[in-house]
Amino acid sequence: MNQRILITGGTGLLGSYLLRWFRQQGYNQLTATYQNNSTLIPIDLKDGITWRQLVLPDLQDTDDIIKGQDWVIHAAGFISYNKNDKAKLLSINQEGTKQIVNACLENEVKHLVYIGSIGALGKEKRVATMNETSPWIQNEFSTTYGLSKYLGELEAWRGATEGLNVTSILPSVILGTGDWHRSSLQIFDRVARKSALYPGGQTGYVDVRDIVQFIGLVLENNKPGERWILNAENLPYEKIYKMIGDTMGLHKNFRLAPKWLAKVVLSASGIFAGKQLGLELLNHAYGTFSYDHTKSLGMEGFSYRPMQETVKDIVEIYKSGDGGMSLKF
Repeated sequence: MNQRILITGGTGLLGSYLLRWFRQQGYNQLTATYQNNSTLIPIDLKDGITWRQLVLPDLQDTDDIIKGQDWVIHAAGFISYNKNDKAKLLSINQEGTKQIVNACLENEVKHLVYIGSIGALGKEKRVATMNETSPWIQNEFSTTYGLSKYLGELEAWRGATEGLNVTSILPSVILGTGDWHRSSLQIFDRVARKSALYPGGQTGYVDVRDIVQFIGLVLENNKPGERWILNAENLPYEKIYKMIGDTMGLHKNFRLAPKWLAKVVLSASGIFAGKQLGLELLNHAYGTFSYDHTKSLGMEGFSYRPMQETVKDIVEIYKSGDGGMSLKF
């Protein structure tokens, strides 16, 4: 376990679980980055890990932090579904990735794992199934965030053409534990505390632990050069809402929210005025999108947890009120 490992975005949902897994496996040369606020570092990860501040796209700090690393997992990024954030999205997700790739090339990093997004996969129509070969399509179902992740992934593959070992991971909606008011974890708080209305579409979900273990297999077995969709199950919002509600013991009469009503609610709440959720997300929330995980199941030693098991594990921690508690591998 002599590899020196850098994880960008170590305070995030995926980054924090990557650190826990590698430490649990006996890796003891771990470096992680945070952006602006070191108080976001999880309590259980404060010791035994070298923390460095990195505000992408900072060329000098990027090069300095990557120097001497063997494996780099680039999990840092900016998420927004507001078109007004396009410049920031491209700056962090595209230009920031470019700086990471260049530093990896300059410092002869052995393997770069780029954490992309299913948002980088093109959707031709409202009902669509995507796999690793699905190209980017700019239409009403694409988002500025998806574009920024797609362009960031192109930077990673550009590095591959220049001799860098690259793996691209495209996770679906990641479920785990942490801040219940951030990212995909908001769904648990929404089901528990908000109205019983759900959008009419479908998307994919995956346990954060499955992503972490898959990345471990890719790195330990030295399998670069591939693009992987990681997705446990494709579920309609109705099903995931009811699954979470039933597991929480709630007695809510979940009902479909017509698209026009969702737009009115979002507009009235001021969400379109600069917050993360916005009009771009509506077409996603009301589209029936599936993600083919066949390729990932071909990885020896890998399988997905059933989503019902994932929800059960997360709800237990949510009900305990301890957002800092992590799921057991």
